Amino acid sequence: MILGAGGAARAIAVECALAGAAKITVVNRTAPKARELADLILEKTKVFADALGWTSKLEIPDTTDILINATCIGLGDDRANKPDIQYDTITPAMTVSDVVFNPSNTLFLQEASGRGAKTVNGLGMLACQGARNFTLWTGMEAPLDVMIEKLKEEFGEV
Repeated sequence: MILGAGGAARAIAVECALAGAAKITVVNRTAPKARELADLILEKTKVFADALGWTSKLEIPDTTDILINATCIGLGDDRANKPDIQYDTITPAMTVSDVVFNPSNTLFLQEASGRGAKTVNGLGMLACQGARNFTLWTGMEAPLDVMIEKLKEEFGEV
């Protein structure tokens, strides 16, 4: 299940489909935008995709293996906020990821961790995006290992 339907959600949904996800559910406050992304997955891959409009206190189905926040909720000055979902529907069987990298341990991830879910922060995505852009801009291979080490120095994790 992917929360959001913008650029990050689109990239994540496509990669999940290419990696062999059985089903992708896109949830967005604008239902037609969620439907557009789900239709893209249906059209271009063999993966089943559906779309939901984001309602208050969204319930996460217990069949969800991976829950991804691909919105900017909780980023920087918005760090006191978290996606509007029913956190008690997150289970220890789930892996919960957030594209937000600042703070690296968002309220969303803290809530998921507190319910026993495995969590993945947005620092790895930040490092890989930075490395890809470095290569595009300079034509040289990015020092991804150096970039990851710098993030570890700054945040203590990646």
